[in-house]
Amino acid sequence: MSNKFIEDLSIRLAQRSKRQLIEGMISRTPHQVATEKAVAALQVYPLLLLLLAHDYPTKVWILDKGEKPSSAAILSPRVRRKRWHSTCIGVDDCEGLTDVVDSYVAMVVSWKTLLVMRHEFAHVVTTFFSPATRRKIERLYVDARAHATFTEPLAGESLGEYIACAMSYYFFPDLREELLAVDPALYNAVDEILGQAELVSQRIGQLDMGRVATPEPELNLAR
Repeated sequence: MSNKFIEDLSIRLAQRSKRQLIEGMISRTPHQVATEKAVAALQVYPLLLLLLAHDYPTKVWILDKGEKPSSAAILSPRVRRKRWHSTCIGVDDCEGLTDVVDSYVAMVVSWKTLLVMRHEFAHVVTTFFSPATRRKIERLYVDARAHATFTEPLAGESLGEYIACAMSYYFFPDLREELLAVDPALYNAVDEILGQAELVSQRIGQLDMGRVATPEPELNLAR
């Protein structure tokens, strides 16, 4: 990743904090408590990923208790008709969902748990994976299916759920240990993805008049 690209990211960041990026993605919140829950949930992600999501852009619609996902105005007609997983659940059977629309990524989620919020944002993050990273995760998923090494049934439903479950688990110490025990290869991949994103985040933060303090990391996980 070139110094010029890091400089461009720093200019795009414009000294905004993680909180400002997260609040800038929220297109609807039922109240301040829900907003604070979203900030607490998403601020564990590296600054780089929050910046990429914000600028894509990503629109976050936070549901209040009793509200159905289908009430979110940011969802596309396609996803409203969609059925997911082996159980063929519909949009209103979901606690949260992510929809890639023509000009933005829509994330609709209840504010009641940090895990669900982090899980849905992991779906957003996968939007920015390189083809090489996607291929690596796909190989791990095929291997996990062959050996039934899933942290939970949802992780086995699709490639997207496989990585989203893993990434959200990573931010909770007990679930992180479970991920490492069940699927160490996936754990290492997530650790590398987030670690590399954190390195780039540090470079963005350390940038001063075009001077970069750390060596260039690689964000390509291909082997």
